[in-house]
Amino acid sequence: MGVEMGVGLWTFQSTVTRPHQLPCLYRDFPAVARKVEQLGYAHLWLAEHRLWYDAFCPAPLLPIASAAAATTTLRLGTAMVLLPQHDPERLRSLAAAVDDAARGRLELGVGLGHRDAEFDALGLPRTGRGRRMDAGLDVLDREPRDRRPDAVWGGGMARAALERIGRHGMSALLPQTLDAEGIRRAVATITGAARAAGREPGRIGMIKDTWVDVDGEAARSWFLPRLRRHYTEEAGAWWVLDGGHGFTSPERLQGQVDRTATSAVVGSPDEVAARFGQIADAGVDTIVARVNFDFVSDRELGEQLELLAATVLKAVTA
Repeated sequence: MGVEMGVGLWTFQSTVTRPHQLPCLYRDFPAVARKVEQLGYAHLWLAEHRLWYDAFCPAPLLPIASAAAATTTLRLGTAMVLLPQHDPERLRSLAAAVDDAARGRLELGVGLGHRDAEFDALGLPRTGRGRRMDAGLDVLDREPRDRRPDAVWGGGMARAALERIGRHGMSALLPQTLDAEGIRRAVATITGAARAAGREPGRIGMIKDTWVDVDGEAARSWFLPRLRRHYTEEAGAWWVLDGGHGFTSPERLQGQVDRTATSAVVGSPDEVAARFGQIADAGVDTIVARVNFDFVSDRELGEQLELLAATVLKAVTA
């Protein structure tokens, strides 16, 4: 199959279902990164949000810098830094410094952001995020070319977002709800925009909610109900669905949760490897298995990382 495989998403949250002392989460992260590297994964990904009750990490480049000092080959990525919420010059400088500390192993994913509360708190209009994104990418484009333009990643599924990725020669982290045909169309759109701009298209990645168990049915019965509860809270509280917020649009909320749960890759090692193979055949060369959730205990997470590495990782990267 020959794809790269990493894991995510580390967010440094303390929730009711998985309470933590916040300083300990950051203190222990370099050891987590070292274990992920030792297990053979190619990369580890973090996410960014702010202003939520669980202290979701607002500055993922800082723990990435600490993890870089504890590892030697593991690439460390953001999925995503919310670029329109940042001063792009400052972000460019910080990312360059972290990349230097990581010896070229930073994968900088940047996204639009979608939560009104975050933009409001920063005094920024959410409606202007597209323009701020384009301006920020122009700043990041000024980074020397020897810093690998494909190490900057963008997300999204709208045509404008995919064309933006192509124009800037970025790599793409596609939404996990895309099926094989949707992946192919997205790749074609990105490639066409890159060629039109005189750029080489970057890599094609996808984050997939993932859970593996030697008993595939046991994996589905344990993981999927918990995943549905997770996205009901997240989508209901955070996402804007066709002009209305999730909890005020229950039918749309249920539809979004259904699509997300259906797209998860859950089952036995053979089943999960086969699903990843289908994704790779559609044009994805980088798979990020999301196994870190607030409903997964530290013990369960460690066991999942080990089982996934011993079975699926070997199959998909062979």
